[in-house]
Amino acid sequence: MERDDRIQRNTENQKTSESFGIRKDKDGVMFTAFYPEAKTVQIASDFNDWQPERNPMKRYRSAGVWKLKIPLPKGNYRYRYVVDGRWQQDPYNDAVEPNPYSEFNSLVQV
Repeated sequence: MERDDRIQRNTENQKTSESFGIRKDKDGVMFTAFYPEAKTVQIASDFNDWQPERNPMKRYRSAGVWKLKIPLPKGNYRYRYVVDGRWQQDPYNDAVEPNPYSEFNSLVQV
């Protein structure tokens, strides 16, 4: 029984992590994040001159899911989420690089 519970939890965790992060399609890049306690979530990036107020995410459902689709031309981009004023990397995107502040920027290639 304990093994079955572990398998179910691992499957649920995998489904959750597949639901968040970045998804690319012909219309742009969908950024999806999970911050249930957040009041605001924004995207700061080299595609918006690191100005998070230019790309506020929209909260969907009371469960804390935040989304924003951005049409981006082909290229490589660095971004960070700004959650209630705190800058952080995308926890659902493994593509990262160090930045000058001893933290990590998340990366997306279109």
